[in-house]
Amino acid sequence: MRLTGLAVRLLVDAPVKSLGTLLGVIVSVFLMLQQMSLLLGILGRVSAFADATEADLWVASAATEGTDATDSVPASRVGAAAGTPGVAWAAPVVQGIGRVTRPDGVRELVKVIGVEAPRYAGLPRTLAPGTSRAALRASGRVLLNWNDRALFGDRIEVDGRAGTVAGYFEGMDPHSPYYYVYSNLDDARALSDFPQDRVTFVAVGVERGARVLDVERRLKARIPDVTVLSRQELHDAEIRYFLVRSPVGVVFGMGTVVAALIGAAIVAVTLYSTVIDRTRDYGMLKAVGARRRDLLALLLAQAGLFAVAGYVIGAAAFFLVRHAYPDLPMTATPGMMAGIAIAALVSCTLASLVAVRRVLTLDAAIVFRS
Repeated sequence: MRLTGLAVRLLVDAPVKSLGTLLGVIVSVFLMLQQMSLLLGILGRVSAFADATEADLWVASAATEGTDATDSVPASRVGAAAGTPGVAWAAPVVQGIGRVTRPDGVRELVKVIGVEAPRYAGLPRTLAPGTSRAALRASGRVLLNWNDRALFGDRIEVDGRAGTVAGYFEGMDPHSPYYYVYSNLDDARALSDFPQDRVTFVAVGVERGARVLDVERRLKARIPDVTVLSRQELHDAEIRYFLVRSPVGVVFGMGTVVAALIGAAIVAVTLYSTVIDRTRDYGMLKAVGARRRDLLALLLAQAGLFAVAGYVIGAAAFFLVRHAYPDLPMTATPGMMAGIAIAALVSCTLASLVAVRRVLTLDAAIVFRS
C-alpha cells in the first residue's frame, strides 16, 4: 500500500507527463479493442450459416472449401445419408446466386437458399417474432434478413421473378456483398436456375444418444465421393477460407499489434523522461536505504497504475462507441476483454524496463552534488 501511494505521488507531481502517458495507454487499449472486436464480429458473420442452423453434419461436394466455394452433389445423396445408422434425418439444401432489384432500381447480388418442408433444415434457428417455418409452404414466399426489412418491403424481385416476403430470420448477417434470401426448395431452384437432380448440401441430424463423430465416419464410408463436415468443422472451414482469400485477418491483426506498440512506446518514453527529470528523487531513495528491488517494484507499480487506469477508461470508451454504432460488427467476448487487459499490462510492464535500467544504475551520491 505504501509503495502504491508513493508511486501515485510521484506521478501526481508530474501531472502533464502522467496525463500524456495515460492518454497513450487509453488510445492503445481502445484501438486494440476496436480492432479485435471488429475482426471477431466479421468472423462471426463469416461462420453464421454453420452456427445459426440446426444441422449436426453437412454433406457437401468433395471440392468444398466453404459455403462460398463449393459445388453440388447428386440429389440421391440425401437418401444415402438418411439410411446411414445414427442419422435421425437428412434434408436437401440448395443455394444459388442471383441479382435482387431494390425498390430504387439498383441490382445487387443475393444468395438464394432453398430448404425443404417440413423440417426446413438449413433455416436459421432464430426467426423474427410472428414468423414461422410454415410461412415458406406456399409458392413464391421468401424469408428475408430482419435487418433488410426496411429496404425491400413486402415484395422482392430476383432476376425478374417476384416473391412475397412472408417473414424474417435473425442472427445471420452476410459478410460478403450479397443479401440472404430463404425460400422453399422448388422456388430456390427456379430463382437460381439450379438443376433438379442436384443439391448443394445435405443437412444431417444425428439421433439422440449417437456420437456425431461416429456418424460422420459412417457417412464418409458410405458416401466416399463427398466431404462430410461437422458444425464445428464447417465453422472452421468458413473462417479459414475467408482469412486465406482476404487480407482482413492480417489487417486487423497488424492493427492490434501496432496499437499495443504505440501504448508501450508512449509509456516507455514518458517513464524514462520522468526518471531523468527526477534523478535526484530516485537517488535520495537509494541514499536512505531503498534497495534495487524496491526501486524496481516502484517503477513496475507506476506501470501497473497506467495499465489499469488506461484499460478501464479505454474499455469504457470502446463500449460507448459500440453502443452508439450498433450496426458495426463489434463483438466483445470475455476472452477478448481479458486478453486485451493482459496485453495492456504486459506492454506497460515491458516499457517500464527501459526506465528501470536507468534507475538501477543511479549513484546515490548524486543527491549531494550541486
